[in-house]
Amino acid sequence: MTTSHNTSLAQDASKKLSENDSKIASLFATVMSDAIGLDLNRVGVNSAMRAAHQALTFFKELASSKESPSEARTSEALLDQMIDNDQCRKLFIESIVVSESWLFREPKVFQHINSTICQRLKKQSKVSILSAPCAAGEEACSIALSLFESGHSQTQFRIVATDISQLAIRHALKGIFTEKALRTVDESRRQRWFAAKPQGWEVTAKAQNTIDFVHLNLLATDSPQKLLRLAGGQFDLICCRNLLIYLTKPARKELIFKLEILLKPDGELVVGAVEPAILPARDWEPTGPLTFCRHKRLDTRTETSLSRDTKQGVLSHAQNKMCGLKDPAPKVATVKDIAVPIVPREIIQEVEACANAGDIEAAIQLCQRSLRNDGAQTDLLYTLAILHQTMGDLMISEKLLVKAVYLEPRHQGALLCLALIAKQRGDTAAERRYRRSASLAGTKS
Repeated sequence: MTTSHNTSLAQDASKKLSENDSKIASLFATVMSDAIGLDLNRVGVNSAMRAAHQALTFFKELASSKESPSEARTSEALLDQMIDNDQCRKLFIESIVVSESWLFREPKVFQHINSTICQRLKKQSKVSILSAPCAAGEEACSIALSLFESGHSQTQFRIVATDISQLAIRHALKGIFTEKALRTVDESRRQRWFAAKPQGWEVTAKAQNTIDFVHLNLLATDSPQKLLRLAGGQFDLICCRNLLIYLTKPARKELIFKLEILLKPDGELVVGAVEPAILPARDWEPTGPLTFCRHKRLDTRTETSLSRDTKQGVLSHAQNKMCGLKDPAPKVATVKDIAVPIVPREIIQEVEACANAGDIEAAIQLCQRSLRNDGAQTDLLYTLAILHQTMGDLMISEKLLVKAVYLEPRHQGALLCLALIAKQRGDTAAERRYRRSASLAGTKS
């Protein structure tokens, strides 16, 4: 997921807006961002304002063709009508979210995904996979092709791929990818699975036939029920990469809960390169590069908690339209929260942006630069360790994790990653020691 930076469109739209209309656009941007859980500081305030300007310009042009000109309405009424208008909401989403990815992104991760699914297929006849957000289908197609290359048939797996962008889903359904999307695909793989077309490269129908592309907002109240019906049950594997980093804390909490509902108790979750720090370490255990499983079965929560009414004022009206979020419980600050060195927000945002764009090396350099100024930023050490794991540098990753635990002995994420490394090395004593420490850290946090 990336954000739009079309400044020319924004300038054209701004010229047509009065000062009062600019205020309406600002309110609409805030309402819509909150309704779909986007953190404006991470998505970009300017991007959100450009999207809102375009939506308002469109709405005013639409209104001018009708009997009642928009100028005759109060600001509140105009805002309400924009929120009510399905086309305005869709235009905002399509303007702020520009789905962009490529096939076989981060090969180490795909190697682990393929290995995991192959192991599961030795014990069961079929696996179910969710790719969300799916962009134009690059990730879903990559998984399908990996499984075909491992000798598996179409009947052994099913992939459900969703995105909040209707435009992305329309592109995905065509199964045609740009040259840029195939930039890491070697010639033999390209010749085997893709056919050259005037619009780009068309993936084999064999892969397309294993994927159900669906327009869906993951944060919608009824999204788990819809996806469970589509898949006929919970998923063995969920790929949810580079979405958590763009969400507000309440939206992250809600999304993680929904992912828990969708994932089998022994299933695996794949996240983006800097998102392991977002997953609660007390609930999620690393199983490979950027892959996690739950420590225990999901705690039961009543159905009413899933659909608790949050419709309050204008914001809730938008949330109702967009199947929005419920209010989270207030977080109580702890001594641990205050004691841990805080990583500057701008550093985190730069690291996230680089990692999301696939430039892991640049993200690593940013972490290293910040750590040279303050080497006690344990969360940044942890993030840097995960980035090195993604690159396959396990020795460097382990040293960074050890340093993080030295500085913060109760850092669950680092302890669990060290346990995984020890397990892969066959050091069962060290694995037990790290897991015991992680368990104790969880009970004291």
